[in-house]
Amino acid sequence: MSKTGAYAAKFSKVFDHIDIHLGEALTLEQLSEVANFSKYHFHRQFSEYVGISVIRYVQLMRLKRASYRLVFNRLDRITDIALDAGFENPESFSRAFKNTFGQSPTEFRRNPAWKPWNERYKLLSRERKQSMEVRIVDCEQTKVAALEHRGPPELVNDSASVFIKAARSYVISRCIFAI
Repeated sequence: MSKTGAYAAKFSKVFDHIDIHLGEALTLEQLSEVANFSKYHFHRQFSEYVGISVIRYVQLMRLKRASYRLVFNRLDRITDIALDAGFENPESFSRAFKNTFGQSPTEFRRNPAWKPWNERYKLLSRERKQSMEVRIVDCEQTKVAALEHRGPPELVNDSASVFIKAARSYVISRCIFAI
């Protein structure tokens, strides 16, 4: 395996670790151990590979999760979302959120600007080059609801909002939503 391929595999493990443990404290030391690098080498290589520091990357992933909760879990209080995202208080969360997305959490909840949101995360795309094992499983019959999104991919979350509002107004035994 080439050095590039080896690094991609190591960073893939780091990304998976971050995704799984996003709600926990994630330190540079801990993540460098996942990659099996010294923390200094890891920090340099991660910044080179992703384009931002690992700490900023983790913060952006937490803000991304928080933005989904703001829009799709409207009963969650902004204070709880801020604390769950690892911020010490709602004010620091609001400041970071507005600096990242150009809207306060309250504004985003009321009228999310998905286009700048998508632009922010487009830079952080992580391509997986590993193959997946696919199994076809027979299940009992299940009612499914679907809504086709037509338009730019950046606006798929607007369609998701429409879908969720419609699904909440009907009794659906099981709802599967795929993007």
